[in-house]
Amino acid sequence: MVVTGKKRWLVLIMVSILAGVMVYVPFLRYSYYDQMVLLFSEYKPVAAADNVNEFIGDFSFWFGLICTVGYPIGGILVDRFGEKWLLIIGAVMMGACSFWFGVVPGRMSIIIIHALYGIGTSFFIWNAYLKTVRKMGTASEQGSMFSSSEFVRAIVGMLLGFLGVALLNRAVMPGSTTDLEVLGAQWRNMLFFNGILFMILAVAVFFLIPNKIIGAEDAELASAGEAAPAQEDLSAASVLKVLKMPGTWLLSLLIFFCFSFTSAANGYLGSYTVNVLGISQTQASTFAVIRNYIIAGLATLAIGFIADRIGSKVKTLGYYLAIATVLTAAVIFTKGAAAVCVAFTFIFAIVYTGMRGIYFATLGEVGIPLSLTGVATGVISLICYLPDVYFAKLAGIWLDRYGNHGYDLIWYWVIGCGVLGIIVAFITVRYSKKLRETR
Repeated sequence: MVVTGKKRWLVLIMVSILAGVMVYVPFLRYSYYDQMVLLFSEYKPVAAADNVNEFIGDFSFWFGLICTVGYPIGGILVDRFGEKWLLIIGAVMMGACSFWFGVVPGRMSIIIIHALYGIGTSFFIWNAYLKTVRKMGTASEQGSMFSSSEFVRAIVGMLLGFLGVALLNRAVMPGSTTDLEVLGAQWRNMLFFNGILFMILAVAVFFLIPNKIIGAEDAELASAGEAAPAQEDLSAASVLKVLKMPGTWLLSLLIFFCFSFTSAANGYLGSYTVNVLGISQTQASTFAVIRNYIIAGLATLAIGFIADRIGSKVKTLGYYLAIATVLTAAVIFTKGAAAVCVAFTFIFAIVYTGMRGIYFATLGEVGIPLSLTGVATGVISLICYLPDVYFAKLAGIWLDRYGNHGYDLIWYWVIGCGVLGIIVAFITVRYSKKLRETR
């Protein structure tokens, strides 16, 4: 059925909340990195103090690896079985894992938990979420649909993030010492809350999402008397069709370079402000929540309208990449002036978080039809989220081996990604223009 009127916004908000919790839980290091170092090296010594950064990189590696393998599988599953049950299964799985992670189990258990988080994210929730959002709007509404969804995800992350800060801050004693037992108890409370939230959302999806959703783009074509492209059956031919589209590969690379900024900045700006700029852990976590969720919410909402004004989502990403590259250099060169550097991190956050608001609003611009959304988003996600596989591990090694100089290496890597991303954006804009001229 076609979801119309107020219900389509209700569905959009609900799946966006689920996607927001889905992203928040496996990436707790984005907001609480230094607390996790204490949790895993002192509260329960699952890693030695001299390689705890690498351990955080290890379980992040397994989450990223499973996601990378799983995104194409998830695309195939959503095209074959529809969105509803994939969302439900993924929510239940990630909720159960959150309860398990809350008790801070052993080293191997934490790795298994993140592997299961990867399955829940990539096999079940991610592509089903993207396809549901795309189906809620017509072709002309994709920018606002995806940016609105990102705004909701950011609000969810902000609320969960500040809840986490409030809980974990209870472990900070006078003199800025940390009570490890309180830290462990509040970590459990935070993860149990998230687990319950996953379960509630699974129930909400069951009652609110129809078994078969007809996309608004297809309904619009039908009302105009045109035949909508039929959903292509999963086959080697449909997969090959996606792989043969230049737009698939151009978007994969473009979003890869955009996401590289998110992977580095979300993951390490917080600990950078603690270890290089001398800010407290609580301040750093608060700033991280502001950057990653409040600023991200406003920035991802705004970029949809900015992209509509510019007239091209791809061109907008190119402009943002250029600005983000300059701001990364500013973060490096102002580290001697803490207040100035912190200000630049907030400006930087407006840009790098904003980009994700239109990642997948670009599909139609490079000629990918709605009927192939699942397979296409699976292939694109496999490539563009590769930094989740290797970057936390690489950055952890740099930090354990080189100390604070490791942060410079992180920012140099991002600048290189920015330069390459600008080149890819330019090529993609030209390809998109050529497509429009031949239609």
